[in-house]
Amino acid sequence: VGCKKAGDLEFVVILSLNIYTTAGNIRPTIPETIMMKPEECIIYSKEELDAIRSAKDLLLDINYCKSQKRKKAFTETEISLRHLAITVLICKSRPNEAAAKYIQWLTTISDYWGIDEFNDEQLTNPPKRSDKYLQSYRIAGRDVSGACIFWIDGRNAIPNDVEEEKLSILAGIRYHMAVHANAKTSREGLTFVIDVSNKPKEKVGNERRLQSSYNNYPLRPQHIFIVGASKIVRLSVNSLLKVTGLFSKVKILKRIKFVTLEQVWDLENGGTVPKESLPKHLKTKADNHSLEDLMANVKINEEKKEDKKEVTHDDDENIVEWVNERITKIPMPVL
Repeated sequence: VGCKKAGDLEFVVILSLNIYTTAGNIRPTIPETIMMKPEECIIYSKEELDAIRSAKDLLLDINYCKSQKRKKAFTETEISLRHLAITVLICKSRPNEAAAKYIQWLTTISDYWGIDEFNDEQLTNPPKRSDKYLQSYRIAGRDVSGACIFWIDGRNAIPNDVEEEKLSILAGIRYHMAVHANAKTSREGLTFVIDVSNKPKEKVGNERRLQSSYNNYPLRPQHIFIVGASKIVRLSVNSLLKVTGLFSKVKILKRIKFVTLEQVWDLENGGTVPKESLPKHLKTKADNHSLEDLMANVKINEEKKEDKKEVTHDDDENIVEWVNERITKIPMPVL
């Protein structure tokens, strides 16, 4: 997929939502050019480079780090410029906010799993075993605004084992960076989908620990959909969100919607994911089945698991290639 340079006015204009009338009904549609146009590459502006530089200086400052409850300052080699750059863009080029978020993000995974620094090796040459944990995520297209979709598939629990949890965290960081590998998403936010329709019935005991780390990911969700949650699951999810502080800002909490899958793609009533942008394992079935048939088939397949092996879809291998390819699109800032 090619990229186009930032600053093209045409790209900005086509992101507006078109309205057309059919048989007297007015409904939103996605401008065809949004899905057909190449993604906009990240090209750091002077202001963004200045913000990245300032955030880096803060991380090198022992007094600032202590103010963020970090005992020591970072060294030059302990700062990953690509991780920091994406954090700065997500934080709207606010150096103080970005530096604080970088420290929070790293502190949690350091405390629990001994990941003491971010580095390019984690992105470009991660442990091979971490690839399997990318199946906790899905490849999705772009939402109605042209931003990427961060799609979590909750069907497989992470084993309650420190080493396996660490591998899953490294996979999550890679997916996070891959989703933010275009200019619109990193600068303006994204659609965040958590599919719990196939969530394991039994907890393994590490849910809150893992959630506390997810809470510290730099993220700017504009729309948050929790798909397929029963009343009981909704209560447990709400409790988990309150305990961990995930999406703690009031304005973010207001964006959370418990929905069916059909509501996610119902663009007339608040959905932001076009059918064309659904993950492959849902899109191909949704084209030929009703929503009820689709979800019933997924549930039946889950119940038929006799060997209790992890469920896989035919795009699990593709997600590794997709993540690796997108990470290469994130430019290293030259400061």
